[in-house]
Amino acid sequence: MLSILHHSSIIVSERNMKPSLMPSYFLLFFLFFACDSCAQTKPSCPRDQSLALIQFNSSFSVQCSDALSTCGVRNITLSWKRGKDCCLWDGVKCDTETGNVIGLDLTCNCLVGAVPSNSTLFRLRHLRELSLSFNDLQSSPVASEFGDLTSLEILYLSDCNLTGTIPASLGNLTQLKTLALSHNRLSGLIPFSVFNLPQVEFLDFSYNNLLGSLPSQVTGLSRVVDLFLDHNFVSGRVPSWLFSLPSLSRLVLSNNKLTGPIPDPVSELVNLTLLDLSSNNLSGTFELDQLSGFGKLGQLYLSGNALLSFASASNADYSLPDLSILNLSSCNTSEFPNFVRNLPGLVTLDLSHNKIRFIDADMFVNLKNLQELDLSHNSPLSFSNINNLTLVFPLLRTLSMSSCNITQLSNFLTTQESLTSLDLSNNSIRGRITEQENNWGSNLEVLHLSNNLLTAIEYYPWKNVETLNLGSNLLEGPLLVPPVSTQIFLVSNNRLIGEIPSSICNIGFDSNILDLSRNNLSGAIPECLGYAKLNSLYLHKNHFHGNIPNFCADDRMLNTLNLNDNDFEGSVPKSLVNCENLEVLNLGNNKINDTFPHWLGTLPRLQVLALRANHFHGQISPSENGSHFSTLRILDLSHNEFSGLLPTSYFKSFKSMMDLSQVQMGYMNSYFEDSLVIAMKGVEVELKRILTIFATIDMSSNRFEGTIPETVGNLVSLNVLNFSHNHLTGQIPSALGNLATLESLDVSYNMLVGKIPSQLTGLNFLAVLNLSENHLVGLIPQGKQFNTFMNDSYVGNPGLCGFPVSKSCGRSEPPPATTFDEQEADSTFRLEWKSIIMGYGCGAVLGFSAGYIMMTIRKPKWLVGMIQRAGNKVLRTFKKKHH
Repeated sequence: MLSILHHSSIIVSERNMKPSLMPSYFLLFFLFFACDSCAQTKPSCPRDQSLALIQFNSSFSVQCSDALSTCGVRNITLSWKRGKDCCLWDGVKCDTETGNVIGLDLTCNCLVGAVPSNSTLFRLRHLRELSLSFNDLQSSPVASEFGDLTSLEILYLSDCNLTGTIPASLGNLTQLKTLALSHNRLSGLIPFSVFNLPQVEFLDFSYNNLLGSLPSQVTGLSRVVDLFLDHNFVSGRVPSWLFSLPSLSRLVLSNNKLTGPIPDPVSELVNLTLLDLSSNNLSGTFELDQLSGFGKLGQLYLSGNALLSFASASNADYSLPDLSILNLSSCNTSEFPNFVRNLPGLVTLDLSHNKIRFIDADMFVNLKNLQELDLSHNSPLSFSNINNLTLVFPLLRTLSMSSCNITQLSNFLTTQESLTSLDLSNNSIRGRITEQENNWGSNLEVLHLSNNLLTAIEYYPWKNVETLNLGSNLLEGPLLVPPVSTQIFLVSNNRLIGEIPSSICNIGFDSNILDLSRNNLSGAIPECLGYAKLNSLYLHKNHFHGNIPNFCADDRMLNTLNLNDNDFEGSVPKSLVNCENLEVLNLGNNKINDTFPHWLGTLPRLQVLALRANHFHGQISPSENGSHFSTLRILDLSHNEFSGLLPTSYFKSFKSMMDLSQVQMGYMNSYFEDSLVIAMKGVEVELKRILTIFATIDMSSNRFEGTIPETVGNLVSLNVLNFSHNHLTGQIPSALGNLATLESLDVSYNMLVGKIPSQLTGLNFLAVLNLSENHLVGLIPQGKQFNTFMNDSYVGNPGLCGFPVSKSCGRSEPPPATTFDEQEADSTFRLEWKSIIMGYGCGAVLGFSAGYIMMTIRKPKWLVGMIQRAGNKVLRTFKKKHH
């Protein structure tokens, strides 16, 4: 990134040297030692600058994280020693004439700390090059004193965890050529002074929270080559001066809130190669003629805008011979842009997610170089002159026509010999695939035919396929084993019957996915699958029986194993203890007869353990290892025959449920889905794709006895806690009031006594409460969420009084609040149940849409209200409290 001074030597071989070269050799020899002598006498680093570096380094701690693993962690400051010439330190560059420190490169150095205004860094007034990128500056602001380093030519502060505003003092850096502040959390306006930097060539403010409009005119940036302002909240119109910067090569303004039309260029941008205005609110009519002066333009991204139409003058004299990528997806256009026919250099064309209904195939006649074409999500889409397509796609490798309401496979596929990836999912293609009628796709590697109306596949013509998705069709009959090249085979949600052929073990999954779920398959699982190199295996919702094979007996790559809702018997195979990469284990709804598999607690990555609705029995013995199940976030032991006390020792070892601040918002790394049932208020909800912040413990419908341990109150990231339908006694622990993110609490149908702890009223996210059928007494607490719970939350506790039950406590009771204030309403946490089940398993990119909720009954109002809120609100709230 920054040029760091290194010593080099000249090596000359004497062997077989010609006599005529000898004088030159001695000259080189003399110059080498002469220069080496000069190097030894060059000035050393001034003492005050060496001390400033030592003090600057001492203000940081060194903490390397996994996030830095991709940038080449160096830890070079560990070699800095007092008394040594700092010009010889790693990452430091000095002026060869004065010895002054002119360069400091601490990129990816695992530094943790701030750079305050009194930092000794600002004593290095001769600095020309400075990089602190990929360190953790702990949410500190960009000190205005950076503007005092007026000799700076290069300043990299990207990925530094910076907050606050960009100081206007950076405009003082008149020698600056590179300024990078990307991937931070900077906010506020971009200071006008930055746009007037006269020497800057590279300007990157992307991936921040910057807002406001761009200035209407500027006096600087005449030398800027790359300008990146994407992924911010910049609003207003695109100013015309952006299209008058003579040296501009790459302009990226995507993912902002820009409005209005795309302005006409003021001058010809002959050096522009990349223009990205995607994901804004631009509107109006765009004419490619507007870019006629952009002779070197190679990539144009206008997707995600509200452009109403694309036009091109019929006799326009323009040419974009280098344009290879054109992305016009999600532009709300209903017409195919005619100017595409004049772009012979196109390699990638994306017109997906529009309202195009008709395409004349002749539009593609000149696109001889086209390799990727995406027309998906234009429904219904029809072609004229479809037979010409065999002539115009000689190099086509990727074709996406998902969700276009296609009803049959086109004959043009038979001649597309270069095609390696084809997506025809979510259409209405019906019928059978037979050897006689469908001899096509011989070179296909990726094929998506899911969510169609196919009824049978009699043979696979795709002999080189690696990813084959046939899920959600109407396929009937026995399972046809795919070609041996297959690595990902998805045929879920069909009507397949019969057993899994043992020949399926011959295909080269090579640490990938097999999904046969949601069919009518039966019989025993072939023992050889236990030895297959699978990453994820989905066999749930079939009729398999017998014992579970010895998974991970040989290979240990298994990440997700979902055998839910079958008829498996016997015990949990001990070989699973070898599955060191296992994150999801779902054995629910079977006939397994075993004791609690405590030995699974040693698995270092296990996050989901679902054993519900089996015949597990006996006591859950105490954990012998304090780290047992330390990564677990979902535990479902409901509807079994467990007895004895609740496992206090395990509650102490669920470390991943104790600290929400370490959990990143997102989905657990699944390829596409896992199936899990969560019970809340008597409603069983089947979830697909679970948020990484989601945590639940369900031990309901067993024979547990004794008290609820206080240690449960330490599991502060819990969202759902269900101890209902057991034989629990004692009082409800007040420590449950510590469960700050809890949204569902069910301890109904037990023998709990005493009062309802008032601490529970502090649970701001609690949407479901069921304390019914116990022996609770006293006044029902009031306030916040408790004012929303109705009588059914307390029924069967005759000793309770006050709102909402009919029994009065004989004294004045606080009236229930009918509405929340705006702040409380905004802070209330609601999980996104549209796509909430954990997708665990290493992530291959399959482009599947997010999951959805499936329920066996009509959604009650309380659930609808709860599931429409975003989970990241609670994550932000929680993390703010713990900073």
